[in-house]
Amino acid sequence: MYSEKITAEHCEQIEKRLGIKLHRYTPAQSHELTDYLGKLHAEGKLVDGSGRYVNPSYAEFIRNETILFQQDFFYALRYMKIMMDGVEGGGIGYFNPWESQKILLDRICALEEQNQDYFKKGYPCDGILICDNKGGRQLGHTMISRAISMHRFIGWPYTRCLAASVDEDKVLELYDRDKLIIESLPFFLKPASWGQQGGGYDKKGEHIHIEGLGSKILYQQSKQQSGLGTGRQFDVSHLTELSSWPYPRMVEVDFLPTLPQNPYTFCLFETTPLGRGNWWHEFSERVRKKKMPRWTYMYIPFYAEPKKYRRHPPEGWAPSEQTLQMAWKVHQTSPEFIGKAVTLTREQLYWWETSFQEALENNSLNMFLSNYSYTPEMSFQATTYSAINPEVMEWMRSTTVDGYAYEVEGL
Repeated sequence: MYSEKITAEHCEQIEKRLGIKLHRYTPAQSHELTDYLGKLHAEGKLVDGSGRYVNPSYAEFIRNETILFQQDFFYALRYMKIMMDGVEGGGIGYFNPWESQKILLDRICALEEQNQDYFKKGYPCDGILICDNKGGRQLGHTMISRAISMHRFIGWPYTRCLAASVDEDKVLELYDRDKLIIESLPFFLKPASWGQQGGGYDKKGEHIHIEGLGSKILYQQSKQQSGLGTGRQFDVSHLTELSSWPYPRMVEVDFLPTLPQNPYTFCLFETTPLGRGNWWHEFSERVRKKKMPRWTYMYIPFYAEPKKYRRHPPEGWAPSEQTLQMAWKVHQTSPEFIGKAVTLTREQLYWWETSFQEALENNSLNMFLSNYSYTPEMSFQATTYSAINPEVMEWMRSTTVDGYAYEVEGL
């Protein structure tokens, strides 16, 4: 589904069982053929009077794309339309993962392979549960979660989904993203009863249920009085803005028991931090220190997506000593967080230096460092004034080095 290796195994089994050969079209070919068949379908020219396709190749293409949509999440992305980020010009377009999103997807692939290995050996499976501590805003992880949820919701019948956020406005944003994906699917991937009278239940910002498909998605918010998912189980779930939840303990008390031990249970907790010593700080650090065995920790720094957080420097500009210290720290720590050593560009350095100075002058440096951090430690800033100036704290963090063992001779 996510791992190329596992997807290939599953598709090979389907090919043997059905006696067919699946073909992987390019996205452009898929879109061209889909548009053509969509026009025939709208004009009533796709099938004859007996309900058979007028051309057998049409049926073969639809079967091919339906199978690959279900079995291969990355193939399915070509059919998902989303609201494009401003850095890409805005508007609506097809999903094309960023570098920052691929980091999360790589982690999901690795966890799927681990779960499948355990499943084949008959071991209990924890599922794909990720605690995502974000060091930057708008890096696309919310969109990845919505795409995964809709892929499972549409592609796999009787899937139970939950989406939750801090308040009604944030929940409606998740709902709107989901509806856009569903509405934009071609006719042969869209659930047969979608949009029909009696075809299901769709209440804005609360739930979607499609008759015949059997899948359900529930939308909830942190301020509701009833428990979060109490009395239910969820195959796919996504909780956002967790650092801002007023009663976050409900997550552990009410929600965690709803996650079944299954290789394909998926759950993502994601947020940028807000303060120190609160629930998100404590929970994410427990996961990071491997005290929550079912969960996997990840931290995504602000520089993970190279298209974002850049500014063109004026001619003759040279980074300050403090900015160079930050760049050195990024180079040292980036292999742990994104899998490779990163040397920041001049545009990234200039963005950091000018944004840092702006926050310093606005007396909001702690919030800037929390929203655009490059280490987990930096992401957790005090929300009140500290005895130590945030600028001093930042200098101390950027100049620290890892300890190393040594021996004293002559004793």
